[in-house]
Amino acid sequence: MDARRFGRTTRLVALAAVGGVTLLVLVPVAINAATGGSALPVLGPHARWLWPALVGLSALTACLAAWDRLGALLLRRRPAHPANRRAALDRVERYVRARVDGSLAEQLRLKLGVVPRVGPRLSTRLRHPVVVAGEPGAGKTTLLLELAEALLARAALDPVRPIPVVVDLGGWRRDDDFGVWLLDVLAERYRIAPRVGRAWLRERNLVLLFDGLDELAPADRVECLAWITALNVPQVVLCTGSDEHEHLPRYDVVRVEPLSRTVVQELIAACGPRLDGLHDELEKNPELWDELRTPLAFGLLALAYRAGRAEYRGVLGTYLVESAARGAVRPERTVRALRFLARIAQRKHDLVARSRLPARHVWLDFVGPEAVWRLFRRAAPSALAGAATAVSFVVGVRLGLVAAGVVAVAAVLVPRSAFRVTRGNPRRGNVWAATGFAAGAVVAGGVAALGGLLGAQVARWPAAVGYGLVVVVTVLVGYGVTRDRYWAVVCALVPAGVMVVTGPSPDLLTGLGIGLGSGAVTGAFIGGLREVWFGVRVRPVAGLRWLPAAGAVGVGLAALAGAGVRPSAWGAVTGLLVGLAGTPIANRPAHLVAELLARPLALDEFPLRRKAILQSARDRVLLVDEHRFPHDLVRDHLAECDPEDLAADVERRRGELSPTGSGPTA
Repeated sequence: MDARRFGRTTRLVALAAVGGVTLLVLVPVAINAATGGSALPVLGPHARWLWPALVGLSALTACLAAWDRLGALLLRRRPAHPANRRAALDRVERYVRARVDGSLAEQLRLKLGVVPRVGPRLSTRLRHPVVVAGEPGAGKTTLLLELAEALLARAALDPVRPIPVVVDLGGWRRDDDFGVWLLDVLAERYRIAPRVGRAWLRERNLVLLFDGLDELAPADRVECLAWITALNVPQVVLCTGSDEHEHLPRYDVVRVEPLSRTVVQELIAACGPRLDGLHDELEKNPELWDELRTPLAFGLLALAYRAGRAEYRGVLGTYLVESAARGAVRPERTVRALRFLARIAQRKHDLVARSRLPARHVWLDFVGPEAVWRLFRRAAPSALAGAATAVSFVVGVRLGLVAAGVVAVAAVLVPRSAFRVTRGNPRRGNVWAATGFAAGAVVAGGVAALGGLLGAQVARWPAAVGYGLVVVVTVLVGYGVTRDRYWAVVCALVPAGVMVVTGPSPDLLTGLGIGLGSGAVTGAFIGGLREVWFGVRVRPVAGLRWLPAAGAVGVGLAALAGAGVRPSAWGAVTGLLVGLAGTPIANRPAHLVAELLARPLALDEFPLRRKAILQSARDRVLLVDEHRFPHDLVRDHLAECDPEDLAADVERRRGELSPTGSGPTA
């Protein structure tokens, strides 16, 4: 057992002993003494030390419990401490190992036993910035990861050697300060605190391995290189496929040459009969040699031809169709989901196929018109109808049919919420309508019932408190709607006059609670919809003038449940109208509500069975390294393809495969 583990074990034992004595012995004795009892006779003359001992042992217990956290904070403030270096080396090694194990080259090694040779190897002696140049897919990132592994091995043996860190430049934005962004990346990916990272950069204790310069716009690349030069760190390696590196003041260039025909033929021969289909295709189409210039192209075609047969339709097309056709999940679902995730990754300037949806502004303009029709012409109006029905029912049961009828009529004031969009599948539209109605009824009905219960509880307070509460709420509602203090006071006169006649009755406060709750839910729902509307760039063209009919259904259900007419309902109606008048206040842009309402729009592109789709894509090597696209060329091809045409090709190809060929292949 090393010293660190021994120290941690000792602290845990001490914490258990001290904490047990404190909680099981001293605390019960102290409570007994504080409540009039006597201390234990065994303490004798030492009873006066009870409270000092309790305070001291409690402080010692807290220190032992917080030792690791406090120690970590102290270490983060000491950049030169060896523990910071050990932790950084471990995290960088785990990250690099994960990238290597999940790379396309490793998948090719596992499935075919060969991997294209990428060279030349990069030197570990870095005295000037090194630029690794080559065309996309030439293997620049592979060389960078190999260099990172070599530098990690040297740094683990020699504490003076700098620590290599792999940084993807695709996440940088031109408006960001590059130094601050770099420190944030080091903190997020390797947990190197900004204070430590800043000191290590200043002392040249880091080797910066930059990848993904080609992900930036051409104008941004020049500025990014200027920022890199301003860091004044000689130990820099930069991968690029363009000539922007000429802006660096002094650099060494390592060019990655294309694969020769001899190398490709040796690789095909090493795979034996598993790549006979590729060999035959090369003999029939000599121009195919022009595409097999890079390890990426060879790897993708090899994975497509590993079963010994395939239909050639270009490197990327063959790879996508052959891999997706052999998946277990429905091919069209996989294709649409991968295209959707590829477009998100392209917009985020990375290769991550996200299992969770990001913010709606990233993907909302990717959805189709049918999804918009289902949500805004079926689900949203049905949700409002369900809310009107449920609220009218709750009001009818609690306050009588007269008040419920007022709520049903007031539903006509709901703002416009219909859209002129292309009509979609009626069957799926009916499912969305039923789901929306049920959700609206449950949420609005539950909130209305809860508001009624709270109002009934407030009615038990003194009459003066209830009177003042109604007046204050009415003033706030009036001011929130009109933004005029005069009209707010005038609005408060109406319930004040009613309460002079009826008093702050339970019905008035119950109605106020129901109105405030249901109005807030309705307003937030409409405000969230409006935010989503702006994202999909459609405009409302008509209002919902039939909502009172849905409210009338709720009134009828309340009557069937035994609700009475109760014609003397001035207090209940007043409370309801005051509460419902606050609906425009909640009808504001609601980011969280909009995010929640926008999620169903992505179901066509990214259905609920997301884990199964991603796992199937990973099994077919459409994704590598858990949830990453193999290369930006694959990502961009998926993002720009027609999903219907690609899905049709996949379905046709899947139908042509024999039962033995449609399953997973070695």
